Amino acid sequence: MLLSIDRVLQLLAEGKSIEKISELADCGTADVVSLIEEARELIHRHEKASGRRKLIIKNKKSADQKGPVSADDEVSHEVMSGTELAAIPVSASLTMYIHGMSDPESGNAGIGIVIFDHENRQVGKVSDFVGRRSEAAAEYVALIRALKLAEYFRVSELKIRTDSGRMVRQFSGGQEIKNATLRGLADQASVITDRIGHFRLELIPRSQNDKADFLARKGSEKSR
Repeated sequence: MLLSIDRVLQLLAEGKSIEKISELADCGTADVVSLIEEARELIHRHEKASGRRKLIIKNKKSADQKGPVSADDEVSHEVMSGTELAAIPVSASLTMYIHGMSDPESGNAGIGIVIFDHENRQVGKVSDFVGRRSEAAAEYVALIRALKLAEYFRVSELKIRTDSGRMVRQFSGGQEIKNATLRGLADQASVITDRIGHFRLELIPRSQNDKADFLARKGSEKSR
């Protein structure tokens, strides 16, 4: 079917998720992500006229069609799961508020991320279920997801704000990470920060992180 870049950006601005747009367009999430990638490049080059052209989107495979899932599809789905974004230019300066939580009874964990641009305008959010994890692990998963989103948008500068003093101390080297799972997650995050460059992790009070907290709680409920 035909779908314009303008239409995709309009749906994103209306708060539609990547999954919802792919459902409306009857195409795969990787196709929508590809359109967003092209839109970002067009915005970066300020070629507004090119953004109005129509692009051909392939239909989703039917349920009875089998085929391998590419590594790019897997990465795109992982990074964009539960994500709602406005148009974010490449090489932007972003600030992300993150939170991870785990239900004490079920162990179901969720992450919440709120994304702001350099003018302090909210340009995206994430609310996603991340399996059965401890709260400490969920906090690191939120950090990793935020870093992967930042890498996807090729940020020029990134500030991540969290109310987890434990994670800030551990990630800065001020507190030893004794748990092997947390140590593995912290190492994974460190590898991405090395690729990003200008990065800062900041500790904030819980009262300043209420949006990310709300999104994390919503994410933990998605499995129910």
